[in-house]
Amino acid sequence: MQARLLWLVAVCVTAAHAARILAVLPTNTRSHYAMYGRLIEALAKRQHHITVMTHFTMKNPPPNIEEINLAGTIPEITNNLTRQHTSLKPEFIINLEQIIKECVHACETVSQLPAVRALLNSTVSFDLVIVEVFGSDCFLPFGGRFRAPVVGLLSSVPLPWLNGQLANPEATAYVPAYMMGFGQRMNTWERLVNTLAVLWAKILYRHTSQIPSQVIADRLFGPGPKLEALAQNYSLVLSNSHFSINEVRPFVPALVEVGGLHLDNSQTLPRELKSLLDKSYNGVVYWSFGSMSRIETIPGEKLKQIFEAISELPQTILVKMNKAMLVGNISIPENVYTMDWIPQYKTLCHPNTKVFISHGGLLGTQEAVACGVPMLTVPLYADQALNGRAMSDRGVARILSLKETSKDTWKEALHDLIYNPEYKRNALRLKEKFLDRPLPPLETGVYWIEYVLRHDGAKHLRSPAHDLSYTQYILLDIIAISVAATLLTVFILHKLFRYLCTRCVRWWPKEKLVFEKRLFRRSRGLFHCFIWIYKFKGN
Repeated sequence: MQARLLWLVAVCVTAAHAARILAVLPTNTRSHYAMYGRLIEALAKRQHHITVMTHFTMKNPPPNIEEINLAGTIPEITNNLTRQHTSLKPEFIINLEQIIKECVHACETVSQLPAVRALLNSTVSFDLVIVEVFGSDCFLPFGGRFRAPVVGLLSSVPLPWLNGQLANPEATAYVPAYMMGFGQRMNTWERLVNTLAVLWAKILYRHTSQIPSQVIADRLFGPGPKLEALAQNYSLVLSNSHFSINEVRPFVPALVEVGGLHLDNSQTLPRELKSLLDKSYNGVVYWSFGSMSRIETIPGEKLKQIFEAISELPQTILVKMNKAMLVGNISIPENVYTMDWIPQYKTLCHPNTKVFISHGGLLGTQEAVACGVPMLTVPLYADQALNGRAMSDRGVARILSLKETSKDTWKEALHDLIYNPEYKRNALRLKEKFLDRPLPPLETGVYWIEYVLRHDGAKHLRSPAHDLSYTQYILLDIIAISVAATLLTVFILHKLFRYLCTRCVRWWPKEKLVFEKRLFRRSRGLFHCFIWIYKFKGN
């Protein structure tokens, strides 16, 4: 009876502090929603009332979650591996352009939905607005419309344009740019390319995202503050990164790392899959390219070579793919088992799982690290090369290129990962570092969102660098003052020295000075030089 009474009191106290939250998640990317959805559910369990725009609705949402269904309005973002780029543009620019184009298109489509316009014109109020931080800022004016602080959710490491929006230091000397597969210890050429890549990404974002997004925002919300100004007023951004597996980088207080927030220990294995894993006494190699890239679309010749390599392994190969979509002349080896859907986190944490073949997606990488499993990374898109390099530098992964795929390279890499114990030892050490935190990442994310609610937008987290001009921020004015002061000091000393020398020459008798100079010019011996100096000083 007392326990029930205490529970009711706790619920009532929580409800008294419950907030109304609007979450705007316009992009149709299932992997991103794996993070966002977990946070929405956790906030709902804290009795907050949440209205969420999403493409991925719940089967049985709780009473305090109201969904605006976006499913079917835009196609899901996927990456067809058969498609080959023939452009002369660098790969990272092509990827950025594609991401921005898809995000701006999502903004354009979602902004025209009747349900969105009805919400905008309603009398409902919100205490907080959550937006996705990705390729467009078009929905930031929701914060001004409802006079609520704005929190951003970021499914990756900080993007180049986000650093500028939060006045977060770039540190391109040792922090590799998003979409660049560099490590933290770059040579001179890599640091140059890294810096240029960050600058180019910001220019590209300005012209291909912010300008069209501003047009969309003005049409939806009416004329108002520029998106650039609104982006400088984030109360908080939660970044799906962690220093143990991503780069060591500076963070302003408004940018908080919650890498691994999506990890769900409540996952269960289907009976058939659990039986397969339990009986794989030689171990399991699990292969998945995530929700955005389909293994079935790998060019046929390359996929044949990969299958030939893994067919010679004694391990069970578990592959997330739809074998019905394979080209007819490709046969699946006997040790390969395919499934359309696999509970990835539980599969990776099974004791028989030896290696994870991954495209380097950040969520899958975090799951493999949390389970202590070495990885074979095949980067395809976006930040995957960056993630793969980070894991390789930590000694838990090998990196292969899909373009240079061959039977021998795959066979050698897999054999090394399976039978070299150093990879497993490094993976277990990295697991301990990744999981060792004062709070689990999901609880950290909830805490900081409620911190913003408790402190009326937490404006004190905003960096004062926003109030400085660019000249002041990079200390050009201080450098100019220092150079001017140095030059002035040198000039004064020069004038003083010339003045003193002139006075000394005038004071010295002219006949003796001419005689001593002639003596010095004619006598080159060291002894005569000392005599002349001694006489000059003595007199």
